[in-house]
Amino acid sequence: MCDRTITEESLADFFRETDVLCTECRSKWKRIGRRTRFAGVPAFLLYEYNEAFSDCLIQFKECKDEALKPVFLYPDRRRLRWMFRGRTLLLLPSSREKREERGFSHLREMFEILRLPMMEPFEKREDRNQKQSSRKDRLKMERNLVLRSDASIPKKVVLADDVITTGATMRGALACLPRDCDVMVFACALTPGKEK
Repeated sequence: MCDRTITEESLADFFRETDVLCTECRSKWKRIGRRTRFAGVPAFLLYEYNEAFSDCLIQFKECKDEALKPVFLYPDRRRLRWMFRGRTLLLLPSSREKREERGFSHLREMFEILRLPMMEPFEKREDRNQKQSSRKDRLKMERNLVLRSDASIPKKVVLADDVITTGATMRGALACLPRDCDVMVFACALTPGKEK
C-alpha cells in the first residue's frame, strides 16, 4: 500500500512470518482477531473497520486493484482454513450494479486464498447500492435478502463478508438459512460497536 519494498527492519520482522503488507501498513489495521457471537451465532472477526482498512478495501473493490486480494486474509489464511474446515463459505451479495461495474466478485477473490468451497446463494429482492443508502435504509436490508431458487445449502456453513456495518445484511442472510444449519459468521472487518 505504501509502495515500499518489504524488508526485515527489525529482529522481530526477521522471525515473523512473511506478509504481503509491510509491518507499518499492517499495523495501521486495528486487529480484533477473536471469536465472539453475532446475532446469537459463533463469529470470528479479524479487524476493526478503520480508515486504513477502508482505503485498502476501496482500492481493491472500487479501483479494481485485484493485486490486493490476498492482503485481507494472508496472515490468517492457515488459521481460518483450519477453523472453517468442513464448511462451505456462503458469500453475501453485492448489488447487481456493483458486480457489473467491477467485473469480478470481490468476495470470491478475497476468500479464494482459503481454498475452501464457496457458494453465492443469496440475491437481493431490491437491488440497492448500500453505500448510497442511509443507515435507516441499510437496516431494511435484513428483509431484502432471499435464497436463490437453485441454492442447495450444505449443513455446515460460514456466512462470509468483507465488512459488517449495520449488521442487517448478515442478519438477513442468517434468517434465510434452514433452522438445522450449523452456521458461523465471518467478516474481515467490523464497524466499531456492531458486535452483538
